[in-house]
Amino acid sequence: MIAEERTPITQDLAYGLLSTGSTVIWSVLAGWLLYFYQPPNGMPLVPAALYGVVMLVVRVANAMIAAPIGYLSDHTRSTWGRRLPYITLSGLPMIVCFVLLWIPPEQNTSAGNLAYLIVVFSLYSVAYTFHQIPTTALIPEIAVTESHRVRISAISSGAMLVGMVVSALAGPVIDRVGYSAMAIIFGIALLPTLYLPLLVLRERPGRQIEIAQRFTFRQAVLAVLQNPAFLTLTAAGALYWSTTAFVQGALPFIVTEICLLSEADTFIFFAPAIVASLICYPIIIRLARRFGKWQVFTGSLLASAIVLPGLLLIGPWLPLSLKAQGLVWVTLQSIAMSGVMMLPPAFGAEITDYDEQLTGQRREGIYYATWGLFDQVINGAAAALLPMLLLLGNSHTDPRGALGVRLVGPICGLMMLVAFLVFRRYPLRPTPLASTPHGEKIG
Repeated sequence: MIAEERTPITQDLAYGLLSTGSTVIWSVLAGWLLYFYQPPNGMPLVPAALYGVVMLVVRVANAMIAAPIGYLSDHTRSTWGRRLPYITLSGLPMIVCFVLLWIPPEQNTSAGNLAYLIVVFSLYSVAYTFHQIPTTALIPEIAVTESHRVRISAISSGAMLVGMVVSALAGPVIDRVGYSAMAIIFGIALLPTLYLPLLVLRERPGRQIEIAQRFTFRQAVLAVLQNPAFLTLTAAGALYWSTTAFVQGALPFIVTEICLLSEADTFIFFAPAIVASLICYPIIIRLARRFGKWQVFTGSLLASAIVLPGLLLIGPWLPLSLKAQGLVWVTLQSIAMSGVMMLPPAFGAEITDYDEQLTGQRREGIYYATWGLFDQVINGAAAALLPMLLLLGNSHTDPRGALGVRLVGPICGLMMLVAFLVFRRYPLRPTPLASTPHGEKIG
C-alpha cells in the first residue's frame, strides 16, 4: 500500500480559490445572461429564437477546439509545466469578455446586438476553454490517492458553492447599479482569484510526454473514445450537465414567475442551498470511504430524480407561502444533488489513471478537453432550448402560469433518472476508499 502523499494543504486551497473565480463567472452568465438579453417584462435585446441559436452555435463551434486544446496541453513542455501557462494567459481575456457581454451597443432589439453577442460570446468561450481544460486537468497532478482526490473534490465543490454564493450577489447589485456596472465590479473583484493561486500551484515533475512516445491527435482521441469508463461517465454527465444548466438558467424565472418575488430575491434562494450542500459534503466523504464513491454517486442521481419534479407542486394550493415553498424545493434539490456535484472530479482522475495503465502516458488534458467538448455542446443545447421552454404558459397572469418554468423540474428529474440507469454500468467500481490503495490495478 502506498502512503498518502503529503501535498501541502495550501495547494488544495489555492485550487479551490481558482475554482471559486471561474465558478462566479460561469454562474453569473448562466443565471443572468438569458434574463438580460430576454427580460420577461421588457424589450429583448435580440430575438428569442436567434438568442438560442447563437448560444448553441457558438458553444458547438467552441467545443470543436476543446480536444485540440487538451491535446496541446498534454504535450506542452515548459518550465511552468503543461497546464499553468494556459491558465495564466487566458484569465485576463476571459474577464474582459465577461464584462463586455453586459455592454451591448444598443438598448433595443437589433441586428447590431446580435452581431455583438456572437463576437464577444465567441471570444469569451475560447478564453474560458483555454482556462478550464488545463485547470481541471490539474486535479490528478495535485492528488494521486483516492482519499485525497475525494478531499480535493470536496474542497473544489465547496469553493464552487462559495462562487455560487458570490454570483448570487449579482441580483442585488444589478438592482442597485445595473448590469454593466455589475459586470465591471465583478470583473475587477475576480481577477485576484484567477491569479493569486498561481503563486502556489505546482505541477508534478516527470509527467511530460516524451516526443517519441506521443500519440497523433487522431490516436489520442480514439484511445479516449475506446475507454468504457469514460463513455459511461460522459453519457451520465451529459444528463446531469443538462440538469445543472436548466436549473441554473431557470432560477431567476422560478423566483420571479413562480414565487412572484423580485430579481433581487434570487440571492435569498442561494443561501439555504449552499448551506445544505456544505453540510452534506463531509457526510459524502464519510459515506464514500465506507461504501465507495460509486454507491454514493448513484444514490445522489436517484435522489435528484425524485426531488426535482417537486417544482410542479409549488403553488397557492399549499399552506406555505410561495417563497417558503421555493426555498424548500431549492434546499431539497441541493441536498439530493450534492453527491452529483462533488464526486465527478474523483471519477475523472480515476479514469485517467486507468488510461495510463492502458497507454503508459499521462493524458489528462485530452480527457478533460473531451468532457469539456460535451459540456459545451450540452450547455449550448440547454441555452437554446430553455428560452423556447420558458415561452410556454402565461406567466403570473394565470394562477397556473409559467408552465415552461414549472416543466424544468420534471424534465430535469427524468434526465437524472436516465443518468442513474446509465451509471449503473460504470465498469470501474473500486472498493470503499479506506481499503483501496493507490496504484491497485483497476478493472
